[in-house]
Amino acid sequence: MDIRPAAFMTVVRSDAMRPALEEGDVLLASRVRGVKRLRRGEILVFRVPDDPKPRVRRMIALAGDHVRFAEDGVVVLNGEPLFEPYARRSRAFRGSFTVPADRVFVLGDRRDDAHDPRRWRESFVPAGEILGVARTRLFPWPITATRVLAR
Repeated sequence: MDIRPAAFMTVVRSDAMRPALEEGDVLLASRVRGVKRLRRGEILVFRVPDDPKPRVRRMIALAGDHVRFAEDGVVVLNGEPLFEPYARRSRAFRGSFTVPADRVFVLGDRRDDAHDPRRWRESFVPAGEILGVARTRLFPWPITATRVLAR
């Protein structure tokens, strides 16, 4: 029996999701009760073997999906170009692949220099390492500047 709360807070620890999310933003995420409920384009909170701290990235593809990177940086999913108005494209990605069983493929929105699957020991996130789906940006944290609003 899973007694973890259905929702949790997490902090964005990099600028890989800019401009949608900024480093230091606090997010409210809902726990994942099965990979089949995930939708492409959702922002996931997960762990990778290289680092115990939770990561936040956008899910691009599910197990069995075929991903190809076009020369202009467009992600082609199962033969169709993805509409990603939030992403800063990068020509650094090359090749094509099929996402393995029980894995998902994620990328940061800032693809030109994000710490992403190109630099991880494993390029796919195992289903068991997905902690949740970001639902709400609560507030930027820490507060870097304060001022008195009223006396």
